[in-house]
Amino acid sequence: MTTLLLSILLPLSFILSDTSIVSDTSQLRLQQDLQKDLNRLQQASSYFISDNSNLSPTVETVAQDLQLFALVANLDLSQATYVQQQQGPHQVHRWMFDAGEIRSIVQIQSNIALDTVVTQRYLENRPPTQHRIQNSFSFRTYLISTVSEPDKLYYLTEEQQGLLAYRMGEKQVEITYAAAKEGLSDILPAYKAEVQQLSAGFRQ
Repeated sequence: MTTLLLSILLPLSFILSDTSIVSDTSQLRLQQDLQKDLNRLQQASSYFISDNSNLSPTVETVAQDLQLFALVANLDLSQATYVQQQQGPHQVHRWMFDAGEIRSIVQIQSNIALDTVVTQRYLENRPPTQHRIQNSFSFRTYLISTVSEPDKLYYLTEEQQGLLAYRMGEKQVEITYAAAKEGLSDILPAYKAEVQQLSAGFRQ
């Protein structure tokens, strides 16, 4: 299995290390996130991978999928129209192409502070307790649109936690960590809803 994993990771590492065609002024962070997240998955000891197209997903199948994102990360952005804007806690970077299969790359950088009180309920005869959660999160979401399909590729990562989810057409993969960052499950649904709302605005 180690040989198989290396055979997958070595081509990916080669793709990720080739930055010659990426503009020096580019702020696209996809390449760095792919490498960071893959390394973290290799080192993590306990996580669950959910894949709607595979009954037995592994870090090897994830590595294979990430090669497609790596190709996008190495696109020549010098011919793209670049737009940057701030919407609340979300810093949005967009690269738009007039020609080619890929028509746009969107990077959403979101720095969010969480301060909430959650109620812990128990199955046994114990009264519920309240717990205050204070934490900060640095999310990055990538949306890649093609000629045939808007947001065909989707990638979500958190700076400290790592890869959380990605989508390739109909294929959807989510990763849940045993040692989850405190408050992640509380903030993630609302964050995903905000990103979905933002992405809908890009298509108008």
